[in-house]
Amino acid sequence: MRLLGRFVGIVFLLAALLAGALLSSTQLAECWAAPQKRITVTEYFVTPAGKIEKHAVRVPCSPKRVVVLGGYPAEMLKALGVEKTVVAVDDWTRNKERWPAYVNRLPSVGRSNTPDIEKILALKPDLVIEGFLDPRLRTQLERAGIPCLKIYGYKTTLIPTEIRTLGLVFNCRSRANAYAGYIEKHWRTVQERTKKLASRQKPKVYWESGLGDWSTHGPGSGAQPLIDWAGGINIAADRGIAYPKVSPEWVAAKNPDVIIKYVSAPECGWEGDVKKLAEIRQQIMQRPALRNTNAVRHGRVYLISAKISCAPRGAAGEYYVAKWLHPELFRDVNPEAVHREMLKKFYGEELRGVWVYPQR
Repeated sequence: MRLLGRFVGIVFLLAALLAGALLSSTQLAECWAAPQKRITVTEYFVTPAGKIEKHAVRVPCSPKRVVVLGGYPAEMLKALGVEKTVVAVDDWTRNKERWPAYVNRLPSVGRSNTPDIEKILALKPDLVIEGFLDPRLRTQLERAGIPCLKIYGYKTTLIPTEIRTLGLVFNCRSRANAYAGYIEKHWRTVQERTKKLASRQKPKVYWESGLGDWSTHGPGSGAQPLIDWAGGINIAADRGIAYPKVSPEWVAAKNPDVIIKYVSAPECGWEGDVKKLAEIRQQIMQRPALRNTNAVRHGRVYLISAKISCAPRGAAGEYYVAKWLHPELFRDVNPEAVHREMLKKFYGEELRGVWVYPQR
């Protein structure tokens, strides 16, 4: 019996060794995989009043399965070369923006602020990157063991910091520093040229958001610093909130010298529709409350895509704004050339479409 027991033991040992030999290298790696490394990074939350709050969050480094809720962070990940980690995006990014091209091959998990949590959980992500997510849904994901990281991508002053945060998370700091540094360099150029302007030299600006007629940008919005840096005065700077709704009469009384309007895709962007943009501009200029403003009387009404202003590609878009406000100071600058260079350098794309109107 003792010999029989030893024989059985040897048989089981040989069987185990054979089974191990039959496992693929991938399976063995999964069996012996070390726990995923986590790091602590700072995320930034902007309150409705425009105040910035800092939160420390624990996230994987480097994540392998990422759900991205928002077109701006999806664009950032493309520029950083880590888009292959993304397993799903939101409806707007996939069906409306449809760029970068990789988002078209991914499933959608619903709206960026109220996604389908069950769909997200089924994908087993190790990170959710969000810019608009309902806090209650974020808590639900975190309780399920899925870390979340807030990346706006459209809060202008935070963009370089958010890019460098992603560089830490995805372990691509060199690329992130180059990307953020490129943006900062062009923004500094604008600020250097306008810093000596007196208040009387600064035109008053009404910047209408994409949230509807008479919705504008106040402190804490992405447009506020762009107006300041370009040497303008935001007529809504004293409204106390980032995205105030104002009245036609209020704007008329402020008498803006320049009007800028956000226009979304497809009219403004990769495809672009010059005829439609001309119609939108004409409609703005024909609004009764705006007809007698300095901006309309002097034809200083401009349309721009949000994707090249309050965005990473705002490095190019800010030059358009600066030329509209101070053409004499930026006569030598070609914003289109900067946009073309940035697309090629960081996204591997050629410039096409219509991003501003009028184009000259």
